[in-house]
Amino acid sequence: MQRFLDDVIDLVRGRVQPLSHYQYPFWQTALLLTLMGVFASARAVEIGGSTDGRLLFFVLFTWMQILLFVRFIGWWLRLAGAELEGSLFGLVVLTNSPQLLEPLASWLPDDVARGVTLALSLLSVIILIRALSSVSGVSKLRVFLGVLCYTPLAILLLTGLTGFAGQMGWIELPPELLDAASQGASSAGASSAR
Repeated sequence: MQRFLDDVIDLVRGRVQPLSHYQYPFWQTALLLTLMGVFASARAVEIGGSTDGRLLFFVLFTWMQILLFVRFIGWWLRLAGAELEGSLFGLVVLTNSPQLLEPLASWLPDDVARGVTLALSLLSVIILIRALSSVSGVSKLRVFLGVLCYTPLAILLLTGLTGFAGQMGWIELPPELLDAASQGASSAGASSAR
């Protein structure tokens, strides 16, 4: 795990190695990715349901999101002419690891915590774009556009998995979110009826 930490620090500093450097043993990368899901579950105390169900939901979502993103961005980079010499899985997981610090924001006042969480998310995206551009030889703008094109897929994945997890009883969404969703659906239905 020391190698992970050293590589994360190098990525934050802007020192990106060739893609072959990020080919970790699968179990180590899987452990880090699962840990990210566990930490995401710990942060989401406003989502109800059993602790086991919430944990299962977030670990499953984290895995599905990363695997789908790796598949999509690999296709996107190859479309741009990149010849990748290995899997992007380890690199993508590593670039998302600054989000492991987000639970520490819960000790801060709410406004500051939101700012810290946003800053960590932006840092992860910047590191991701810079790293993918460096290992593939594709411009940062093109990588950024690929990340933007992936966003609707991520939203669909989150929506579908949230609905599935709700039906299975793994999670219970707060009433405010359910009200907002039902109002959005009813206003969309009203506007399409015109």
